[in-house]
Amino acid sequence: CQLTGLTKKVVSRLYPLLTGMPSPPGQVPFTDTWYLKSNRRMLHANVVWCLYQHLEKIGRSKSSVLIHVYESYTEIMDAPLLTLTRAFFVPRLITINAWYEQSCDHCGISYIGPLGNDGSTCPACTEYFKRRCRSCGTAIEYRPAGRWKVTCTGCHEQQKQSKKRLACGVAHGH
Repeated sequence: CQLTGLTKKVVSRLYPLLTGMPSPPGQVPFTDTWYLKSNRRMLHANVVWCLYQHLEKIGRSKSSVLIHVYESYTEIMDAPLLTLTRAFFVPRLITINAWYEQSCDHCGISYIGPLGNDGSTCPACTEYFKRRCRSCGTAIEYRPAGRWKVTCTGCHEQQKQSKKRLACGVAHGH
């Protein structure tokens, strides 16, 4: 869309005709959908953005910067999630004002995210708090399936006891 001047609707119709396959999510017509489906993807996008900002200051051509960013990204990350195309698109999301820099309320780090993002929690803190008790901060055991726990076993038991005491107090007229 941005390169050809064609509308998103036209590009969406042309892509399957030209390639014989449906367009990959988040690429045509260049949206951030793919990144937003996972905090880990957002975390990787933020790594690419930090590298891009740093390497852009060197004064090389944009293509050279992109190549160096992607090489650095694949060296830093044990299991890179972003392809070269997706890594290239991260700075474009800032340029087209789809994403902007924000500051995390928890750790203070500067990170990128979509416009209209209600939370001001970076992807790293979001992942961290998925595995921490909301009441006391201790680690919560990992469960691969089911709903995420928000409190540890100890806090959960305390909450149950408090509810029982309240229920007993109400039942006895206290």
